[in-house]
Amino acid sequence: MILRPIEANDLGDLLGLAERLDSMNLPRDEAYLRARIERSQSSFAGEFEEGVPGNYVFVMEDRTSGRVIGTSMILAKHGIPGHPYYWFEVSTEERQSSELDKRFVHTKLRMRSTEDGPTEIGGLILEPDYRNHPEKCGKALSIVRFAYISLHPDRFEREVIAEMLSPFKASGGNVLWDAFGRRFTGLDYREADHLSARNKQFIADLFPRDPVYATLFPQEVQETIGQPNETAKAAVRILEKVGFHPLNQVDPFDGGPYLGAARDAITSVRERREFVLPGSCPDDDGEMKEPLALLSSETTRGFRATVVPIEESGAPLVTKDCREALGVAAGDRVSVTPLP
Repeated sequence: MILRPIEANDLGDLLGLAERLDSMNLPRDEAYLRARIERSQSSFAGEFEEGVPGNYVFVMEDRTSGRVIGTSMILAKHGIPGHPYYWFEVSTEERQSSELDKRFVHTKLRMRSTEDGPTEIGGLILEPDYRNHPEKCGKALSIVRFAYISLHPDRFEREVIAEMLSPFKASGGNVLWDAFGRRFTGLDYREADHLSARNKQFIADLFPRDPVYATLFPQEVQETIGQPNETAKAAVRILEKVGFHPLNQVDPFDGGPYLGAARDAITSVRERREFVLPGSCPDDDGEMKEPLALLSSETTRGFRATVVPIEESGAPLVTKDCREALGVAAGDRVSVTPLP
């Protein structure tokens, strides 16, 4: 398994992955994804348009089949002049009546926005058949983003956030959107989600500016606010292991929770270390024993990464096949980032 920047000829595989998610980060839209690939290629090359934040899309390729089986991404800055980052701030308000001997704690949602936002990670999706793979594909797709951030910290903000998908209806709709967003926009969830990928101005124009009491929503709706989708819980656990924590923020579309961390405090950013490849090259015994780490390099072939075991000495086990896949040789420097 090799992790690398997305390329133009990956479009077909990316569309296949989008079929499984079809979210704001990976919509099922060929023209949009083609533009995303072009923007990602420019970002990795260090070619940035003024006022357009870098967008880095990673893919995982199964070298046996030559197929892309997973993807993840980094948005260098979520919230810029003219394109704010919107969220619901979640707070509580206590109300009490001594006369009735009753006490209530109400959850409130208030729209917030900024044009000077954080870095956002997202868009992680993996083919189901690879979820229990020995090379820990899901973890690798998550951690590769931090390995790259650690290599190029100047390209990213000091705060990093991650939006987690909330529970959805079997039909693909969302109960919070139906109870709230739809009433203020007249759009169904998918329409609003796809529209927001291009322009979020309708949120500022139509959503209420005053706090909204979640108590007014049906109990079913209240219980989903700030809760991750079942499929997102594994991603939450990975992020929490490397230092992310819940924020008092949820997505204004589906109520999914935001996690956040200071960039330089993220374990996978802080603990990346460099290693010089020795002259000897061990044979590949075919086993992938834990502990594991992400081995990455930047050469004339660009950024590449793969998962390798860590030996008792603490050194990564880098076989001949691994060196060939990364395009490195004895004496080259590589980065080692432990997998949580």
